[in-house]
Amino acid sequence: MNPNTPPIPPADENQPLEPGQTVEWPAPTSTPPAIQELLDADAPAVAPAAEAAAPAVSNGPAHYYAPAPDVPSIEHRKLSPNPLPQMPLLITLPHAAAETAQFSFSPQADQSRIIGNGVRELKEFFQFELPPTEQFTAIRNLKPGRLEKRDDAWHVVQKAEIALS
Repeated sequence: MNPNTPPIPPADENQPLEPGQTVEWPAPTSTPPAIQELLDADAPAVAPAAEAAAPAVSNGPAHYYAPAPDVPSIEHRKLSPNPLPQMPLLITLPHAAAETAQFSFSPQADQSRIIGNGVRELKEFFQFELPPTEQFTAIRNLKPGRLEKRDDAWHVVQKAEIALS
């Protein structure tokens, strides 16, 4: 649309257009008030420049899920915000930038998969007693453990306790 050329409205709105014929309508010069109200309601508040430049840190707890490696630490990059069934660790940080965290057995973990693979893989993170027959069907949290962040990895400071039944 050329802004210097006035729009060409159809001569008769009931007549079909000829092949190759186009109709140009002027762009609206303003947004209707009802639509503007909806746009204003959905628009996020504009933060002052100083706040916009600062990194966003959540005040609430952050939850992550992780595998249980055979060493008592886990690299931060291996944490996932998604509760995947193969990840037995639920790590809770008091806020996103925390240097300490609590952890427990994830309620979203596939217990039958963990049990089938042998819970001994959990021994670096959890304290537990195997039943005398070494047969069990459920894992239950008793007490959360504690982690400390050092060198971009989370290290076990205190193991969590679980019960096998």
